[in-house]
Amino acid sequence: MTEVIDPAATLAAGLAHHGAGRGAEAEAAYRRVLDARPNHPDALHLLGVLALQGGNPAWAAELMARSIRFRPGNPACFSNLASALRRLGRRDEALACCQRALALDPDFSDALNNLANILTDQGKHARAAAALRRLLRLKPLLTEQRLQRAQALILDGRAGEATEELMTLLGMTPLSVAAYATLGLACRRLGRLEEAVGYYRCALGFAPGDPGVLNNLGVTLQDLGQLDPAAACFRQSIAAQPDAAYPYLNLALAARDAMRVDEAITAARTATRLAPALAEAHTALGFGLLLKGELEEGFAEYEWRSRMADFPSPRRSFPTPPWDGRDITGRTLLIHDEQGVGDTIMLARYAPLLQARGIRVFVECNTQLVRLLSAMPGIDGVIGRFDALPPHDVHVALASLPHRLGTMLYTIPADGPYLRPEPALAAAWAERLSGARGLRVGLVWAGNPEFKADSIRSPRLKGFLPLLDTPGVAFYGLQKGPGRQDLEAVASLPASFTDLGPEIADFADTAAIMENLDLVISSCTAPAHLAGALGRPVWTVLPFAPDWRWLDSGLCTPWYPTMRLFRQDRRGDWTPVMARVRNALQTLARTRA
Repeated sequence: MTEVIDPAATLAAGLAHHGAGRGAEAEAAYRRVLDARPNHPDALHLLGVLALQGGNPAWAAELMARSIRFRPGNPACFSNLASALRRLGRRDEALACCQRALALDPDFSDALNNLANILTDQGKHARAAAALRRLLRLKPLLTEQRLQRAQALILDGRAGEATEELMTLLGMTPLSVAAYATLGLACRRLGRLEEAVGYYRCALGFAPGDPGVLNNLGVTLQDLGQLDPAAACFRQSIAAQPDAAYPYLNLALAARDAMRVDEAITAARTATRLAPALAEAHTALGFGLLLKGELEEGFAEYEWRSRMADFPSPRRSFPTPPWDGRDITGRTLLIHDEQGVGDTIMLARYAPLLQARGIRVFVECNTQLVRLLSAMPGIDGVIGRFDALPPHDVHVALASLPHRLGTMLYTIPADGPYLRPEPALAAAWAERLSGARGLRVGLVWAGNPEFKADSIRSPRLKGFLPLLDTPGVAFYGLQKGPGRQDLEAVASLPASFTDLGPEIADFADTAAIMENLDLVISSCTAPAHLAGALGRPVWTVLPFAPDWRWLDSGLCTPWYPTMRLFRQDRRGDWTPVMARVRNALQTLARTRA
C-alpha cells in the first residue's frame, strides 16, 4: 500500500531536522516527498543542499539543476548551485548561476557572498570588492566579509581603501588578529613600514607565536634592513610551523642579504624540499649557489626564475619550441633578452660560441643595444625587442645559456673583449677628448630605478663626490636615465668634471667614449658590464650583498678580466668604499703623471 503524505508538512519536518543538524532524518523526509512527487523542486533543492553540506557537490549540483528545471525563478537554488559548481572547479558556470540569482533578486545576500568568493578564486579582485561592498551595504555588521573585502582591495592595489575598511572592522571587533595582520599587510604595500611593524606586533599581542604573522613581520623588518630581527621572526615561525616552506624561503633571503650565504643555501634547500614547485625557493637556492661559485647546480636552479610570481620580465610567447641544449647544427636559434641591459651585455658572449657550433644565431634585445650588438662578431642578426621576428627553429632566453652550455667557474668564456666600438665613432670621440690632461675617468653613479634593489646598489652622485677633487684626474659623466637628476641636486661640480650624458644616444655612443678613457668607475649597472665587455679598465663598486655574478668575495671577477671590485664592508655604507677607490685612484694618477 502506497504511503500517503502531506508534502508540505513532510518538507517542513525535514527542514526542522535539517536546521537541528539531524541530517539523516532530514534526508529521509526529503526522499519521502520525492517518492510521492519526484519533481518536487523544493525537495530536490533541499536534498541538494544536504548533499553539498555532506561533501558531495556533484550529486548536489545534479539535484539543484533538476530543481531549477521545475522552478527556474528560485534565486536561492541558483546561489546554492553556484556553491556546488565552485566546489567542483566549474567556476565560469558558478559565476553564471550567481549572476542569474542576482538578476532574480539583486539584494540576495547569499548570492553576493558566493559571487565574491568565485571572483576571488578567479583573481578578479576589483569585482570581488564591488560585490562585497554591495553585501556590506545590506548587512553592515558582517565581519568576515569586511575582512575579505579589505584583502580584495589590497590585491587590487587599493591598500589605502583597505585600511579604511579594516579600521571599521577593528571598531566592530577590536581584538581581531586577522584585522591587525591585514592592516600590517596594507601598510607595507603603502610603504608605511614602521606602521606595518606596529600592527603586526599588535596581532602578536593577541596571538603570540602565530606563524603567519611572524613571517609577515619578518618580511617587513627585512624591508627596513633589520636583518637579524627579521631572521629571528622567520625562525620563530618555522618553530611554530616546521612544515611551511615560505618562512624557510624568507629566512634564506634574509640570510643572503646578511651575506650568510651558506645559511641561505641550507634554508632555500629546505624550502624546495617542503614545496618542490615553489619557484621562488629554487631561484633563491640558485642565487646562493652562484654566489658561492657553484655555477653548474646554481644555473640549473636559476632556471626556475621565470616561474616566479613577481618575475620582472613579461611572459613571452614564441611560435617555436624552446631550445633544451641538444645539437641544432645547421638550424636557426633566436636568443631573446629577458632582464636588464647589463645581463644582455654580460651574456651576449655566448652567441659566438653557438655560431661556432654551426648554428645561425639571432639576438633580440633592448633597442638601446641593437647598434652595439650589430657590430659584434658571431651574431647573424640583431633585432629590437618586439620587432618582427626572423624565421627560426628554436628559441632560448639569454640568461639560460650558461645552463644550456654547462658553464662552470673555470669555463666562463672570458678570453678577451667581445664587444667593440664603431671605429669612426671612436675616432670622433678621440678627437673630442684629445685636449684632456691627466687620467681620463668615466663615472656612472646610478642604475635603473625600476630595479627594486637599485637604491641599495647605487651610491648616487653624492657618493662619488669625494673622488672629484683627486689631483691629475679628469672626470666624465656617462650617466643616463633618472640618475641624471642628481646633477641638479649638487650645488656645484669642480672644473675637472664634464657631463657627457646629453651627447649619448645609446650604448654604441657609450662604448666609443669608453674606448678613449683610461678608466671607468661605475655602480653595479649596465655601463660597468659594457666596459668589461670592451676590455676597458673598470672599477665597480658593489653593495654589501651583491648580485650573484660577483660571487661572495674577491677583488676580481671571472666574467671580466679587466674589472676590479670594491665591496661594501657594511650594509649601506659607501664612505669606506669611496675612500679605497680614492686611494687607488690617487695611486693610478701618480703612475700616469
